[in-house]
Amino acid sequence: MSIDLIYTLLALACVMIAFVTDASLYLSRSLLRASFGPMIARANASSFTIGLGLGAVCTTLVAAIVFGSSSAIMAAALSLLCMLAAMDIVWRWLPTEWTASLTVLGLGAAVFSGDLLTAFTGAALGGGILFSLRLVFLRLLNKEAMGLGDVWLATAIGSFVGPIYITWVLATAAIFGLALHLLLPVPKRNRLGVAFGSHICATGAIFMAF
Repeated sequence: MSIDLIYTLLALACVMIAFVTDASLYLSRSLLRASFGPMIARANASSFTIGLGLGAVCTTLVAAIVFGSSSAIMAAALSLLCMLAAMDIVWRWLPTEWTASLTVLGLGAAVFSGDLLTAFTGAALGGGILFSLRLVFLRLLNKEAMGLGDVWLATAIGSFVGPIYITWVLATAAIFGLALHLLLPVPKRNRLGVAFGSHICATGAIFMAF
């Protein structure tokens, strides 16, 4: 079995794992309910989830065929980031199965490129920064300023971008999140302004792609 086929199968497996979890169904219901109402959401959530999953799988497969296995990993990773961003906005939830799949993809890409040490360092730094901030806020404010999902998400993105760029990702996400929170009308602030995970996903995708 060739190395390209192994990495393509890895990308496909990570995407499919994300879509067979209950979290994908919750996300589908939320998106349908917001767009078409609760009756449509109840009747079509399962088929909508299958459609999203097939779309992500087909995108990953086409990327592998046209551009190679490294592009398949990136397509799968961007699909997961879109799902995570939407889930964070709707539910303030970053499912561990999704962030774990993203981490596996990041480490797999690092093995493919022969730069596993950079990936491990980036993952450790990204998760370490947010976990440390979480402890500081917990000590000072006696409440959780961010969940563990944000920590695992930073770990996953750090495995892709490395130790230098993960600091840029987190700083840019924080600045953008704060600016959006201040610029949005008050009724929308709690929905978009404080969904830090969605900002990490957006900035992480930009740094990963470019």
